[in-house]
Amino acid sequence: MADASCADADRLAERLSALTRCFALSRLVTESLDIAEVLERIMTTSRQALGAEAASLLLVDETPGPGRGDLVFTVAQGPACLPLRSGFRLAPGEGVAGWVAREARPALIVDAYADPRFHPEVDRLTGYRTRSMACVPLVYRGRVIGVAQCINKDGGGVFTENDMEIFSLLGAQAAVAIVNARLHGEALAKQRMDFDMEVAASVQQGFLPKCAPETPGFDVAGVSLSCDATGGDYYDYLLRRDVPGREPACLVGVGDVTGHGVQAALLMASVRAFLRSRLLSPGGPAEVVSDINRLLTEDMGDTGRFMTLFLLELHLETGGLSYVRAGHDPALLYDPSRDAFAELAGRGIPLGIDGGWRYEEYTVPALPAGALLALGTDGIWEARAASGEMYGKDRLRRVLRAAASGDARTVARAVLDDLEAFLHGEPRRDDVTLVVVKAAADAGKKEEA
Repeated sequence: MADASCADADRLAERLSALTRCFALSRLVTESLDIAEVLERIMTTSRQALGAEAASLLLVDETPGPGRGDLVFTVAQGPACLPLRSGFRLAPGEGVAGWVAREARPALIVDAYADPRFHPEVDRLTGYRTRSMACVPLVYRGRVIGVAQCINKDGGGVFTENDMEIFSLLGAQAAVAIVNARLHGEALAKQRMDFDMEVAASVQQGFLPKCAPETPGFDVAGVSLSCDATGGDYYDYLLRRDVPGREPACLVGVGDVTGHGVQAALLMASVRAFLRSRLLSPGGPAEVVSDINRLLTEDMGDTGRFMTLFLLELHLETGGLSYVRAGHDPALLYDPSRDAFAELAGRGIPLGIDGGWRYEEYTVPALPAGALLALGTDGIWEARAASGEMYGKDRLRRVLRAAASGDARTVARAVLDDLEAFLHGEPRRDDVTLVVVKAAADAGKKEEA
């Protein structure tokens, strides 16, 4: 009787010692937030706790697309582990690890080759022979995120139920450590992205005009609001003087890149650079846009990205204008003397699609006195309220008509204020850009004289 009590006490002491060692080792797992280090520590700790020759950790591939749900060897330790470090995969349910992941239950294998669940392909790949295995699922909030395996007991023994209990405790700790490390990594990545976005937004804001240039005969004002930190809308003013064969002019460009965010902002910046550089050489708006389109198409290749552009040239001596439409919505022209709207339309495809496209230049001899010209992006008229109703161009026309007596800045502000009132707190889902050109009250008098 005394011998039995002593044996029980010895087993209890041994169990307590093992659990104490287990918890001490588990602290090592949770001390790091670097995901690669955490994964290595998990398997090193497991091998030490169970006295295993080899160990491996497989994570569930959660990436959308082919291979989703596979188990991917992420850490392999011990003899002949190198072939497994290249991302060897097991299909869902394949092998002992696949069974453990699917059933979310541990598996204790005394004789691997006698167990129908065992997948010998890994042994054939590594040249290492598996005798016994302890395998546990890594479960976080009811979801299996991976599987940990210990293979072959040191000294030729087999894994025991006590080993499995310790391994399961380590597995529970490991699952939490993996998720925490992933979240930490995602937080750091987001922090870096936010910083990069702030820098990009600062640079992009520096590209936008601070104010309109002096344009005798015209009053010009513009505004651009991004729905993200960076946007793909573009507007700019560029003065041209001393160009052979052309009178002094101010060019107004309004464009819209597909999508928004950093990639769209970079494309917008490229177009801005191309445009400013090209305007140093002779040529009218059609030649300018054709050259920019050729350069942009070479850069874009088969990316599927493109940019619409409306390039307007204001003739500062005659009060007339020329324009090129590269896939952009027509500009709206409002003549308050006739209370009539017209569109400055014309043929032309977006930039970056066909490098050989030749754009056409259209002219308007002179704007009526007090006339308004509105160049915008579809973020205005395609904006939707919470009800799903679209802002639309009819509403835009009503606002332009109502504000026509004000200067260009007042008209632009009236449109933005009305858009915000329409959205009623609903976030903008696209960038918004608007440039308003208003003809002077004495427009056309030079022509009459």
